[in-house]
Amino acid sequence: MKSSRSTDRLEQAMDVFWERGYYDTSMSELMGRTGLHRAAVYGAFGSKRRLYEATLLRYRDTVVAAFWAPLARPDAALADIERFFRGLHQGAATPGKRLGCLMVNASSEVSPHIRSVARIVSTFLGDLHALLHRACVNARTRGELRSGVDEDQVADYRLGSVLGLWALARSPAPATALRHYVDGVLGVLNGLRPEATKRKPSRSRSIVPQAQFE
Repeated sequence: MKSSRSTDRLEQAMDVFWERGYYDTSMSELMGRTGLHRAAVYGAFGSKRRLYEATLLRYRDTVVAAFWAPLARPDAALADIERFFRGLHQGAATPGKRLGCLMVNASSEVSPHIRSVARIVSTFLGDLHALLHRACVNARTRGELRSGVDEDQVADYRLGSVLGLWALARSPAPATALRHYVDGVLGVLNGLRPEATKRKPSRSRSIVPQAQFE
């Protein structure tokens, strides 16, 4: 079991990778920010790569778990998908914290080059898809989806939307762009409902046509 001090240092290393990325983070910067000596880093983790992988797993257990909470309930459905995206938007648009998602950043920066990181990212994406798919199946059971809607297609679209939102968050795009993006994603979600159960947009009017997943 890790001590609280070692956990704190792992989270400090996580923050460095999150801010700068894997390839732009030097060992000297890691040592300066965490207080670890080079021998301690290599003694505990074996390499910079393994330290990075440990921070990804720590990130998943803490930050990702908090964002995924609305989808984690076995009975999650469309309203929970909406809460999930609203929570992502709140985190993504926080002033001074436009760092994107560490796991999503890893998917584009590192996973094409390091297989062990690709496996971590693939597990992350697969688990998120499974949660989104389960919520869509629950929605189907409750009569919240129009006939002909493909749950797998919807889950894949939502998964892509998550990656798109976090990529936008790390870019210089204005905060309004993030809000419009999420409103558009949720407008599409609302369009999957039968006419009788469609909701009025909870924020600004959606700028995206209600897509047909048929």
